[in-house]
Amino acid sequence: MSAAAVRAPAAAERRARAGFALGGALLVLALPGPALDAAPCSHPVERGAHAGRTRAVACAETGGAGAAVRGPARRLFGLAIDPNTADALTLETLPGIGPVRAAAIVSERCRRRFRAVGDLERVPGIGARTLARFAAGLAVDGSRPARCAGVE
Repeated sequence: MSAAAVRAPAAAERRARAGFALGGALLVLALPGPALDAAPCSHPVERGAHAGRTRAVACAETGGAGAAVRGPARRLFGLAIDPNTADALTLETLPGIGPVRAAAIVSERCRRRFRAVGDLERVPGIGARTLARFAAGLAVDGSRPARCAGVE
């Protein structure tokens, strides 16, 4: 028997083993992982900040002490953003809002405060359809004054 004839079955056997190992790995990856018992945080509070933005968060009990989460971190916890006080970076986390529209929102609120979410249609480039994409992530707080260059 030639050397090539001996190598052919060995190569076929290696390919079969590799295929079997790959199939087993894919099966393991497809299995469901362990269930997480942790409930989502319903009351996040700021534990550390830098430049007016939350950098560290803790989960407090209902009514727990701590500052409200600020900046883009609010979106991570599903909290609404106030277009009168949010900085441009925070506004950019909204769907359909890039740097130009975020700057336009800041500019418009300096000209005239937003009294309702629908007032954002005054901003160039934001119409009813665009507003509908991100309106659920906004809430206007009438008790705080608008900030022209400030952060949330």
